[in-house]
Amino acid sequence: EATLGAYREMSSAALSLGHVDVLYSLMILSTNHPLWLMPEMRDRYSAKALLGKAEGESVDELRVSLRPHLGKLIPKLLRACNDPDKQTREQMSNLWLALAGGGAESRAIVSQNLLPTMDVLIQDAGSKFWRARVGACGALSDIIIGRSWQDLGGGGIEVDDEGSGMMATASIRLIRLWKITMRALDDVRTPVRERGESLGRGIRALTIRLCDPTVSDVTQDSDIYMSNTQRKLREKQSEISAEYAATVSLGWLVKYGLNQQCAEATGICISCLLGIVDVAAPCTVQPVLAELIGSLLMAMSGLEPAALNYLTVRAAGNDTNLQGNTGPDRYDQIERLRINLALSGPIAGALHKCLEMVKFVDLEAQKRLIPELDSSLRKGAGFATRAATADAVGTLCGTCPAAFYFAGSTMSNPTVRLLRALYFASERERGATAKDKMTHALGSLAELAPGKAVRILSLKACERYSESSGSNNDPSIRKAAAATIRAIAVRASNHMADGGPKDIWCRKVLPTAFLGRHDKDAKISSLWKEVWDEGGSAINSMDGRDGVFGVLLQEKLLPYIVKSTVLALQSTSWANRKTACAVMIELSDANVVAPISRSTIDDSSFSTEDIDRLRQRAKSSTVLLSECMRIVSRNRIWDGKGDVVNAGAMIAGKWAITPVHGKNTEFSEKCIWPLVLSKECHNDLFVGDGWFNLSEGKQSDENDEVGCDDANNDAGEMDELNSEDDTALDLSGDNDLGDDEQLNGEHVESDVEGKFGAHSVVFSGFCRVLLDQALRAGSNNSTEGVLPYKASALSGLTALLKSVVPAKDSAVYDDIVEHQHFMYDLIAPSIYSFVLGHQFSSGKSVPPLLIARSLECIASAMYDGIGSNAIQGECSDAVGLLKYFALSTGSKQPAWTVRQMSALAASSLVANMQSSILRKNEIITTVIECSTQALKDKKFWKVRLAGLELLLSLVSRVGNQKMSDVDSEKQLIMEAILPYKERIIAVARKSLADNESQVTATASKITLTMAWWP
Repeated sequence: EATLGAYREMSSAALSLGHVDVLYSLMILSTNHPLWLMPEMRDRYSAKALLGKAEGESVDELRVSLRPHLGKLIPKLLRACNDPDKQTREQMSNLWLALAGGGAESRAIVSQNLLPTMDVLIQDAGSKFWRARVGACGALSDIIIGRSWQDLGGGGIEVDDEGSGMMATASIRLIRLWKITMRALDDVRTPVRERGESLGRGIRALTIRLCDPTVSDVTQDSDIYMSNTQRKLREKQSEISAEYAATVSLGWLVKYGLNQQCAEATGICISCLLGIVDVAAPCTVQPVLAELIGSLLMAMSGLEPAALNYLTVRAAGNDTNLQGNTGPDRYDQIERLRINLALSGPIAGALHKCLEMVKFVDLEAQKRLIPELDSSLRKGAGFATRAATADAVGTLCGTCPAAFYFAGSTMSNPTVRLLRALYFASERERGATAKDKMTHALGSLAELAPGKAVRILSLKACERYSESSGSNNDPSIRKAAAATIRAIAVRASNHMADGGPKDIWCRKVLPTAFLGRHDKDAKISSLWKEVWDEGGSAINSMDGRDGVFGVLLQEKLLPYIVKSTVLALQSTSWANRKTACAVMIELSDANVVAPISRSTIDDSSFSTEDIDRLRQRAKSSTVLLSECMRIVSRNRIWDGKGDVVNAGAMIAGKWAITPVHGKNTEFSEKCIWPLVLSKECHNDLFVGDGWFNLSEGKQSDENDEVGCDDANNDAGEMDELNSEDDTALDLSGDNDLGDDEQLNGEHVESDVEGKFGAHSVVFSGFCRVLLDQALRAGSNNSTEGVLPYKASALSGLTALLKSVVPAKDSAVYDDIVEHQHFMYDLIAPSIYSFVLGHQFSSGKSVPPLLIARSLECIASAMYDGIGSNAIQGECSDAVGLLKYFALSTGSKQPAWTVRQMSALAASSLVANMQSSILRKNEIITTVIECSTQALKDKKFWKVRLAGLELLLSLVSRVGNQKMSDVDSEKQLIMEAILPYKERIIAVARKSLADNESQVTATASKITLTMAWWP
C-alpha cells in the first residue's frame, strides 16, 4: 500500500482539479529524474514504455500547462512532500522539483499562492487522518519561514480566530497556527508530535520576527535608494505591524499558551514569550503588559517541578522528627534555595524586563497592573509566585509610584486591596524568605496607600497579635503582625504624623509595641523594639509637653500603656499576664509610675505641669495596683502569678514614701493616692471595702490548683509543616477587615481609673493578702509552682515592708514609726508562729525556702525601739527573738539559707532594739555567739557574711567618736560592749583572710568602726 502512495497523491490532485489528464502530466513529470536515465531502468519503466510517446509535449510545456492549477496543487503537493512514508515523500519531492524548479523559483511560486496554500494546510493539519496531519505540519513549517505581517494577510488586530463574517487576516492566521501547533504537540501519533515540534520552532521564530520592530523585508540594496521620508514611513509601518503582532501573540500566549497541559507545548510558548519580551518595545506590548506580567508571575510557581515541593515537605518533616527544632530551619533553607532558583531563571529575567517597561507606558496602563498583582498574590499556587509578586510590588513602588494612587480608601481601591492581601499573605506564609519579601513590599506600599487604610491595617495587626496567644498561641501570626507594624514604622513613617480622629498610633500601636518588646520570642521582641524606637521618635515631637525636661515617651503615653497592660492582665493567657508584669516592672524601674522626683515634699515646689504629671502618674499607678491586687487576692495559683506580686510590690513601694493617711496636706489632696498608710483601715484591702471581714466566707472555697501553661500548638504546627506548598493562600480574612477606624474604650485616657474601677489600696491590706497567700495551706502544697509562688509572696511582702523606711530628720518620722509598729504587730505573730511550727496545719513540713523568706519578712518589719514592750507577745520579746535566731544559726540547722536569714534577722533586731535592752550582757554575748556560729560555716560565704553583718550592726550602734561624746545612750552602749572588744576584733581580723571579697570588706568596716574605741 505504501508503494502506491505517490500515485494516490497524484490522483487526488488531478481529481481536485476536475481534469483527469493532469494525472498523466504529473506522472510524466515524476519520471523526469536522472534515476530513469539508468540503462537498466530506462527500458523497463520509461515513460515511453508506460505511457507511450507524448508527442509535442516537453517538461517545460507541462509546467506551463499546470500553472493555472498551482493554487490547488501546491497544498497537496507540499503535504505529500512531507508524507510520513519515505518512498512517497521521495517521489513527491521529485515531482515538486520538476514542477517548481526548486530554490528561489520554488519559494516564489509558494509566495504567489501563500495565503490559499496556508489556509488549506491549516485545515488539513486538523484532519482526522494522521498522515494528512503529519504532511500539513511539515509543509507549514517550511512555508512560514521568514514571512512578514503583510505576507500573512496584513490587517489589524483580530481576536476572532474563526474569521466568521470576515476575510482571514494575519492575526487570525497567526492564532490558527499557534492552535494547530499546540494540537500537534499533544497528538496521539508520534510522527505528528515530531512534525509538531518542527512547526513549533518555526512558529516561534516567525512570531519573534513579527514582533521585532527593527526587522524589515526591504533588502540592503533597495534601502540605499530610499529617501528619508520613505525610510521613516517604512519604520513607522514596521512598528505598527510589530505592535499588531505582539498584541495578538502575547494575548494568546498569556491567555492560552501558558496553560497548556502538554509540557512541550508550554515550553514552546514560554520560549516564544521570552523571545518577544527581549525584542519588543514598550509601546509594542503596552496593550497586554498588565496581563503579561500577571501571567509571568503565575508561571513562576506553575512551571516549577512538583518534585521540589515533595522534597521540601519531606525533608522538613524528617528533620523535625529526628532533630526536633531544626526542621523549620531546614525548611527555610530549602525554601530560600527554591526562591533563588526561580528568581534567577529566564522567566524572572523576562519579568524584570517587563517591569522596567512599565515606567515607559501610559499611566492608565500602569494602573491596570495593580489588580493583576493582587490577583497573582491571592491565586498564586506557590511561594515562588508570591515572593516574585512581592518583589514586583516593591520595584513598582520605587519606579512608578503614581500607579498606586486611586480614589477611596476601601476595598474598592486596588491599592488598599493589595495592601491587605500582602498582610494576610505574610501572615499565612510558612517560609521566612517569602514572609520577609512580603513585609518589605507592604512597607513600601504603605507609604503610597491612603492613611486611613494604613491605620485600619495597623489596628488589625495589633488585634491579631493580642489574640494569638494563650490557647490560640500562634507565633507566625504574632511575628507577621510585628513585622507589618515595623515595616510601616520604618518605611512609611510619614503616616505616623497622622493618627486619624482616634489617634491610633498613640492609643493602640505604640502601647502594643511597648508590651511586645517583652515577648518571649526574641525575634518578635526585636521587631517591636524597632517599632517603639522608630514610631516613638515620630510621635515624641507631637506631644505638647516637649518643653518639660525629663518627660519620657512612656510617660506621655502612660494612660494608653496602662490600658493595654490592664487588658493583658485580664487576659486568659498567662503569657500575656507575664508580659504585663514585665511592663509594670520596667515602668517602675524608670520611675514612671512613681511620684515625680523632688528634693523636698513641700507643695509649693510643684508647678502646674508637675501637678498634671503627678495626677496622671497617680491615676495610672492606682489602676495597675488595683488590678494586681484583684489577681493576687484570688486563690488560684498559676505559673507567673509571682510576677504579678513582684510588680505590684514594686509599684506600691514607689508610693509608700508618702505622708501617713489622715494628714490633711495639700500634697495628698492633689490626686487619689494609689497607696494609703492607715491604721484605721486595717480590715480593708481597698479603702472602705471591708475586704477581710467579707473574705472569711470566700476563703473557705479553696481553689489553689495550679494551672498549666499556655496550650502548645506543636501538633498543629507539624500538621501545617507537612502540608502542601503548591496551593493558594486563603486570604479571605481581609474581607472581615472593616473600613472604619474603631477603638474599644476610646475614652479611657480621660478617666482611666473609672474605666477599670480603680481604688486606693491600703498598705496593711496589701501586706495581709500577701501573708495569707504565703502561709495558707492548700491541698496541693507539694505541687510544682506553689512553692515558688509562696516564696515570691514573702519576697514581695519583704520589699513592701522595706519601702516604708522613715528618715531621721523627716517631719513625719514618728508617724511612720508608729505605722511600722502597727504593721509589725499585725503580721509578726503569724509569721513567727509559722516559723516556730515548721509545718503547715495539714501536718506537712515547711520547706526551708519559706522559713528563710519568713525570717526575712520579720527582719524587714522591725521598727525603731522594738522590744520595749515584751508584754505584747513572743515576737515582741527581743531577748527571746535573739535567742531563737542564735539557735537557728547553729550547726543543728541543716539549711544554709535559714542560717543566713537568721543572722540577718538578728542584725536587724540589734539595729532597731531599744538601747536599754541592748546594753544587757545577755544580749551582747548572744550576739557574739550567733556571729561566731555563722562564721564557722566554711562552705557558704553568705552565711559568714551575715554573721559579720550582725557584728557590724552591734558596733554601729555606738556611732562615731563625735556622736558618742554628745549622746549619752551611745556612750553607755559602748561601755557595755567594751569588755568584748578584743573578742570582736579578733573575729573580724580572722575574717580578713577570707577568700570572699565581701566578707573581707565587712570585716574591715568592723575594725575601722572600733578603731577609735578606748
